[in-house]
Amino acid sequence: MLDSLVHHQPNTTNLPGLREQDMRGASVSLEADPTPVRVSLPTPAGRLAVTVAPLEPTARFNHIAVLRDLEGPADAPALPMLLYLALQRARIWQRSIVVTDDPILAAGPLQMSIRVSGELRAQTLDLAMHRLFSACGPEARAGLVGRFVAESLATLERRAQAFARNAWCRAVREHRLSLAQYVAALANTHQYVRFTPRLLARAIADSDDEDMRDHFFHHLRGEQKHDRLIEADLRYLGVDVEYVARAMVPSTATQAFMVVQESMIAFYHDPARFIGAPFVAEGLAAHIEPEFFHHLFANIRRWGYGEPAMATRFLASHARIDGGDDGHFAHSIAILPRLIADDAAQQRFLGVLHLAADAFTRSYDAYAEHYDLPL
Repeated sequence: MLDSLVHHQPNTTNLPGLREQDMRGASVSLEADPTPVRVSLPTPAGRLAVTVAPLEPTARFNHIAVLRDLEGPADAPALPMLLYLALQRARIWQRSIVVTDDPILAAGPLQMSIRVSGELRAQTLDLAMHRLFSACGPEARAGLVGRFVAESLATLERRAQAFARNAWCRAVREHRLSLAQYVAALANTHQYVRFTPRLLARAIADSDDEDMRDHFFHHLRGEQKHDRLIEADLRYLGVDVEYVARAMVPSTATQAFMVVQESMIAFYHDPARFIGAPFVAEGLAAHIEPEFFHHLFANIRRWGYGEPAMATRFLASHARIDGGDDGHFAHSIAILPRLIADDAAQQRFLGVLHLAADAFTRSYDAYAEHYDLPL
C-alpha cells in the first residue's frame, strides 16, 4: 500500500568509518527489523565496537534491548558516541529498557544503576541516551545530530509498515471496503483538515527562525481549502456534507490525532514538536503506491459509482502534493535539522511522531471496524 520512505533517507557520511553490520558482516539499514547489529567506529587505537540486539526469543520482553561484546578500550573517548549510535537502533525498535551483563558497559557513561540479577544491569533507554549524548564532545554531538533525520525517517518507515497493515487498508487491498467505511475516513479527515491552515498560522507566529517561517508559510499556501476537496468527494457519493462540515463530532481516535498536533503548537508553542504530526500524515500520504488507487477504484466501482476519480480528489491531491522531491514531506525533511539540535529535542520529536502514528493507525482501524456491514 505504501512506497518506501528509504529513498528520502539523507546521506550520513558525516560519520566516516561507521559500520553497522549483521553477524555475517552484511550492512544493516536503520529501518530493518530488530536483529543483532554490530556497530563499530575507527579510533587511533583500532576499531571500537559493540553489539546491540533485541532480547529474544520471548514476546514478554520485546521492550528490551541488549548491549554486549564490547571490543576496544573502555576509556576510549569515542565510547559514548558508539553506544549512542547503537542505541539509536533500540529507539527505532521502540525499546524502552537497555540491559547488559558486561560490568564495563554497566559502569561506563551509561551508569546502569538498575540491578536485575547476577551481573545483569539495566537502565531506561531515554535516560541512557541522554547521558551518552551529554558525555560526547562537541564534534561527536554534531555527528549524532546529523543522523537524527535518518533516525526519524527509519522510525516513520517502520510505523508506515504497521499502518499499511491496519484493518482499513487491508479492506481496500482485499476489495471488501464498504461505502460506509470510506465515508467514515473522509468525513473524519475533514474534521482536522479544515483546521490545518489555522494551526500552520500559529506555527508561523511561534517560529523565531526565518527559514522555519518560510517553511510553514509555504505549507500554509498548499493546504488552503483542502476541506473543499473532501466535500466534493462526499457530495459525489451522496453524503450529507452540511452535517460533516457543521455538526459532525470526530471519532475519539481521530480526536486523539487532532489533540496531538493542536496541543504541540497551541499549548507548548513548539514548532519542532508540532511538525511531528504532519510529518506522519504527509509521510504516509507521500508514499501511497499507484496500486493503492487501483484497489480503491475497484471498491468504488463495486458500490455502483462509475467515476471513482470523482470520489478520490482529496486523496489523489495529497499523494501528489505531499509526495515528490518538492512536496510537503520533502520540505518537512529539509527543515528538521533546524528544529532538532540535541537529544532532548529528538526525544520530544520522536514522542510526537509515535503519538501521531498511534492515533492515525487506530483511527483507520476504527473506520473499518466500527463501520463494517454484512455484505
